[in-house]
Amino acid sequence: MDTIQLNESGVVFNREEHTYALDGKYLSGITDMLHRQLFPNEFDGVPTEMIEQAALYGTEVHLSIEAFDSSWTNDGTQEVADYIEICHKNDLTHERSEYCVTDGENWASSIDKVFRVSSDTFNLADIKTCTMTADKQEKARWQLSIYAYLFELQNPNATVGKLYIIHLRNKVKADGSTDHIANLIEVDRIPSEVCKKLLDTDLAGEQFENPFAKIPSDIAEQEDEIRHLMQTKKDAEERLNELKASILERMEATQARTWSTDKMKLTRKLPSTRSSFDLNRFKGDYPELNYDDYTRTSTVGSSLLITI
Repeated sequence: MDTIQLNESGVVFNREEHTYALDGKYLSGITDMLHRQLFPNEFDGVPTEMIEQAALYGTEVHLSIEAFDSSWTNDGTQEVADYIEICHKNDLTHERSEYCVTDGENWASSIDKVFRVSSDTFNLADIKTCTMTADKQEKARWQLSIYAYLFELQNPNATVGKLYIIHLRNKVKADGSTDHIANLIEVDRIPSEVCKKLLDTDLAGEQFENPFAKIPSDIAEQEDEIRHLMQTKKDAEERLNELKASILERMEATQARTWSTDKMKLTRKLPSTRSSFDLNRFKGDYPELNYDDYTRTSTVGSSLLITI
């Protein structure tokens, strides 16, 4: 099979104004649409100054990595070094940076990184420098999935393989330690038909109903039982803590270490101290060290958080 060369969108991107234009017509970006449709409360309670500082930092990191990929210019920052290491470890072969994709009519956006996998398959990645909460990761998943939809629309003979978040961060925190993050996060792709429906709904001026946020009817029917069980658990824990505090006070007053019955044993633990190792601060003090040989990665099982 011949090696596919990516098609150009013809879209003119104004970096300063962050606008997209095609044949004199302005096209809408994806980020604002996602904020409008799915993540309207993303910046609630966040000071404008903090948002602007985060945006500036993100822009600087993007530009330094783009300079490396385009001309092998390395500004020596930790973020560029981490990006190089991530690409090396995961066999990511750079194809394009800031690759603009469009449907040719209404939408356009630039993909941070396109990596070639084979003659006709490409992986897409978005660089993130913010704190990666669950909501921000979900927003990135929608963003990358829409990019994949537009990418394949613009390149009919090409296929998108995997979608990645490249999470980079190296900032000094208020306590003097360094917030150093360098992760490659793979996200599941949202089907193109769902992405198209989201875009069409927004164009129609309507509110999109997120199919992944809707609780199935059989689970919704269990809401009353779940609420009752959670309240019962809360009440039981509060009462148990009251009893434990009272018993501990009695045992301390009498200097008792253990009390027991035929079915229960009460043991008073003596006061102690606990030490922990501040890995982030250690990395900040000794950034030249290689920690790979001393890092142990384990899989954490999925869990469910219920909020009422």
